[in-house]
Amino acid sequence: MFKKILRYKTAPFKKGGRRGTGKGDLKNLKSSLKLSKTIKFILIFFLIGISAQAQENLLTLEEAIQTGLENNFSVKIAQNDQEIAANNFSRGNAGMLPNLDLLAVRNFDIQDSELDFASGDGQTVEGARSNSTTASAVISWTIFDGTRMFATYDKLNEIQQASNLDAQATVENLVADIASAYYTIILEQELLTVIQSTLELSEIRRTLAKTQYEVGRTSKLEYLAAQVDYNADTSALISQREQFYNAKVDLNALLARLPDTKFQVPDQIDANLELDLTALKETMLSANPQLLRARQEENIAYLTTRELRADRLPELSVNGGYNYATSEAEAGFVLGRRSDGFAYGLTARWNLFNGSNKSRLIQNAQIAVETQQYVTQDLLLQLQAGLEKTFINYTNSIQLIGLETENEAIAQERAEIALERYRLGNTNSLELREAQRNAVTASGRLLDAVYSTKIAEIELMRLSGKLASSSN
Repeated sequence: MFKKILRYKTAPFKKGGRRGTGKGDLKNLKSSLKLSKTIKFILIFFLIGISAQAQENLLTLEEAIQTGLENNFSVKIAQNDQEIAANNFSRGNAGMLPNLDLLAVRNFDIQDSELDFASGDGQTVEGARSNSTTASAVISWTIFDGTRMFATYDKLNEIQQASNLDAQATVENLVADIASAYYTIILEQELLTVIQSTLELSEIRRTLAKTQYEVGRTSKLEYLAAQVDYNADTSALISQREQFYNAKVDLNALLARLPDTKFQVPDQIDANLELDLTALKETMLSANPQLLRARQEENIAYLTTRELRADRLPELSVNGGYNYATSEAEAGFVLGRRSDGFAYGLTARWNLFNGSNKSRLIQNAQIAVETQQYVTQDLLLQLQAGLEKTFINYTNSIQLIGLETENEAIAQERAEIALERYRLGNTNSLELREAQRNAVTASGRLLDAVYSTKIAEIELMRLSGKLASSSN
C-alpha cells in the first residue's frame, strides 16, 4: 500500500526496576508483592482472552475497506446515481431519434334516429346502432433543431462523467473514513495497554504501601494515597475500555455491520514517512475528484449555453403516417364507410421573437459559466491550502515521533528507578506517582504523534486523489 513505512508499537511499562536489573530481582519483587486476585483476573482475562481471539478474528485494513465498499449504503446510493446517469446518456434522450406512435380507437353508439328526406319519405329507427374503428401509425423526426440535440448529447455525457466522479469521491471519502476509524481503534487499543500497565504499577505500589503500613514502616496516609491512585487508574481503565469499544462500533457502522460484530486489529500503526509535497500537488491537480467534478460543472454550464443559443435557429421536422378508418350504421344516408392511406409532410418552425427571453436566458447561462469558474478557482485554493496545512502537520508529527520516542524511553526508565527506590524505601509515593504519570503521558504523546502522522498521511492521499487506488 505504501512505500517506506514506520512500524510502531508501544511497549508496556517494564516493572523490573532500573535497566540492567537481573531476572532474579524481578522474580523476588513479584513474589513479594503477591498481586490481588482481582487485578490478576482483570489482566489475565483481558490479555490472554484477546491473544486467543486475535488469531481468529483479526481484521486487516484491506479487508475492512473491501467490506465497506461492498456494504456501505453511501457507496450503493452513489452507484445507483451513476447507473441512472449512464442510462440517461443516450441519443434518444438528446432528441436525435424519431418518435413513433400507434393509435387505435373503437367506438359504439346506440341512438334513436328520425330522418326526413327531400322526396317526402322518412325514416324512423329506435335504438339504431353504429360503430367506428380508426387506427393510425405516426412517425415524427426532428432533423434539425439548431444543433441543440448535439449540445444536449454532449451535456448528458458530461453529466455521466460527473456522476462517475461523484462515485469516486464517495469511495475515496469512505476509504479515508474507514482507515481513520481503523487506526483510531489501534490507538485506543495501545492506550488501553498503557493504562493497564499503569494500573499494574499502581497495584504494585498499593501492595508495597499496605505491606509497609502493616509492618509500621509508613503511615496509613501513604497507604490510602496509594489506594486512591489505584482507584483512579482503575476508573481510567474503564473509561479507556469504553473508548476502545466505541471506536469499534464506529468502524462497524462504516462497514454496515451490526454494532457488536467482534473483530481484532493489529497492535501497530504503519506510516509512510516519504510523501513528497510537490508530487502530491501535481497529482491533486489531475486526480482530485472534487476538482475534476468542478471542472465538469464548467463544461455542463457551457453546454447549457449552447443549448439556449440553438433555440435562435429554425427547427425542421419530417412526419408521416398510415391511417385506417371504418364505420357502420343502421340509420342514415351512409350505412358503411372505409378509408385508409398514407400521409406525410414537412414542418418548419422558427421563433423570431419571444419577448427577448432567449437573450435573457443566454445571458444568465453565460453568467452561470463565469460563476462556476469562480467556484472551481475557489475550490482549488481551498484544496491547496488544505494540502499545505496537512503536510505541515504530517512533517511535524514525524519530527515528534523521534522526540517522543526518546522522551518515552527516559520517562519509563525514570519510572522503573522510582519504583525500585520506593520498594527500597528511598523515596516517597509522590515521586513515584509523578514518575508514573510522566511515563503514561510520554507513551500517550508518542502514540498521538504516530497516529497524527498516519491520519495526516490518509488525508494527503485523499486530497491528492490517490487514496482509493493506493488501497487496492
